[in-house]
Amino acid sequence: IHAASPTKVAIIVGPVGSLTPTYLALADAAAAAAEQQGAVVARAYSPNATPATVLAAVADAHVVIYFGHGYGHPSPYGGLNTARQNGWALQGPGAHGTHGDVGGELQYLGEDWIVANARPAPGFVMIYSNTCYAPGASEGGHAPAAPSVAAQRVAYYSRKVFAMGGSAYFATDFDRGAADLVGRLLANRGASFGAAFASDARFIPSALTSQAHPFSAGQTIWLHRSKYTDGPPNYWYAFAGNPDLSPLRGWDRTAAAEGDMSPETTFSIRLSEPVTGVDAASLSLRDAAGEVVAASVAYDAASGLATIEPEAPLALSSRYSVVTGEGIVDAAGRPLAASTWSFSTRLDADPLSDDLLVALEAGSHQLLRFTRGGPVAETRTLDVVDRRHVTADHRARLYGRDGSWLRLDDATLGTWWVAESSIAHALGQVEDALLAAGTRVSLPPAEHTLHRFDASGLSVDTHAAITGGRMVTVDRRRVHDGRTFLRLADTEGAGAWIETNPGVTSTESATRRVLSIRPRAAQARLLPAVGEHVVFRFDATGRVLERRDLSQAALLALAPATVESRVVGGASFAIIASGELAGWALPEGPDLQILPIARALDAAD
Repeated sequence: IHAASPTKVAIIVGPVGSLTPTYLALADAAAAAAEQQGAVVARAYSPNATPATVLAAVADAHVVIYFGHGYGHPSPYGGLNTARQNGWALQGPGAHGTHGDVGGELQYLGEDWIVANARPAPGFVMIYSNTCYAPGASEGGHAPAAPSVAAQRVAYYSRKVFAMGGSAYFATDFDRGAADLVGRLLANRGASFGAAFASDARFIPSALTSQAHPFSAGQTIWLHRSKYTDGPPNYWYAFAGNPDLSPLRGWDRTAAAEGDMSPETTFSIRLSEPVTGVDAASLSLRDAAGEVVAASVAYDAASGLATIEPEAPLALSSRYSVVTGEGIVDAAGRPLAASTWSFSTRLDADPLSDDLLVALEAGSHQLLRFTRGGPVAETRTLDVVDRRHVTADHRARLYGRDGSWLRLDDATLGTWWVAESSIAHALGQVEDALLAAGTRVSLPPAEHTLHRFDASGLSVDTHAAITGGRMVTVDRRRVHDGRTFLRLADTEGAGAWIETNPGVTSTESATRRVLSIRPRAAQARLLPAVGEHVVFRFDATGRVLERRDLSQAALLALAPATVESRVVGGASFAIIASGELAGWALPEGPDLQILPIARALDAAD
């Protein structure tokens, strides 16, 4: 599984006078390299690189790249001044909408300000590009730095990164150095920082020296001295951190929240470096209410793979989250930031009844059983001579398979899945859903009879048909006796239904099961019959978020009332108006009386 949100890269371009367009071009190259790897880029570019804009861009960023003036230590301008040195040069209070860098147009905000105000993501990577002093080199026109001076400059520039919980510091004066570097870091997230540094085409192994970081225990400084320009060799490239580590991302790549997951899926997270503290307390699976779902958690340090295996299949049509909490740390003791990845289990195509009576018509039926996670484990062919009725305990959509499937739970047959069709189906209408506006499907090249539904069921208009071999627009889907029908929304035949293969319909994430909402003229009391009742909580589209089994006594104790009904999936539900179950739905039917308040009180007496 993957992160709930993409990697964020913040790019800052401070004002550098006439050189600003060149710096902006370098920044755009870095942004393009990051976006190519799926990152989201937050830009704070001159003339809008104000402190507020920069802090907003840097917030929660995994990588921060700075282009602009540098003022490091040691420098020719006196002793250490942490209020102005080793930081960023941004638009000053005297800026007036240009790239000016003279007087009040520019302000140096040093390491103190950055530590106090900037809030990048834990484990972030800092990259300085074309910034004086940052890789160890001196300003233009000055003599090349001595090794000890270069090392001090990198140490001072980088120490704030580790003080803020960052993972690594890079500084490069190479042309497009930042673009190349961020591209490598994001493209190969399993590679170490040292490997990413050495992968630059201008890297020369003999030009590299290494020493311990004087301010940050466990960190190393790499200085790369080479002849890059027409002048003498200088320190154009530097690194600080642990070169053997890779970015602590927690999640191996980025992805949006998922839907239609199998309820029997084992979830995994691949960490990019060795960590400790992975257990059921720090890594958990939670339901829509935030309650922990019973699951085993395992971690393999050699592969970096953490797995979560639920003890029982998850509920269909339900929302879950994988949550990383406190306690997971890397070799340097840095904590993994809390993260959440959410998903929905596959749509329960008929979540509104516990059991379905299924007709198996005469013919051969292929029955399937699945292993945990989805692959077919066993098949069986069942030959039926005369129609046979069996019970199904689920009607669901199976990940990667067309149409709906029925899970038979029969004392004679055992538990098997069978594809819903005209020869294996529940009786009557079992599904009614609105499709996304503008849904287009391809009709096979043949004539397609137009159908209409009435109160008694399906009726066929044998005098009308449309030709296939083309795309048509449809807006609704029904399943009746195992046959899938789509309602035409085109001008020709609009409002009529055509029978189709279940595989041509749109993805379930685009369907809407709430067909109508009917307000009541007055509040009414709900009186359930004796026995067990199922109540549902739907989202706006009609997906079941949660269900509960309640007895008649438990429901009556809550004195449920309603002010509206909703048709969901073709069935009517009374929506509970207030109290503990406000917003929950009770199926309307013979087991539920809906009475005006006065009559309800009489019935209760």
